[in-house]
Amino acid sequence: MGNNDTSSAILGFLLWAYFIVSQIMTLVFFIDYCRAGDSLLEIIFIDTILSEIKGLLWIFFIW
Repeated sequence: MGNNDTSSAILGFLLWAYFIVSQIMTLVFFIDYCRAGDSLLEIIFIDTILSEIKGLLWIFFIW
């Protein structure tokens, strides 16, 4: 029983840490989109969605 509790606690911590880092990366990608964007409507409606997707998949975009 103790081994299962430990592994689920470690997995929970790793998922929590990944979520925190993904939200930080979302903010980084959103700032990049805001600097490159021309239209305020594009920033509001398109770039927020794109930055959230890139933030959740940040591990693939850092290289």
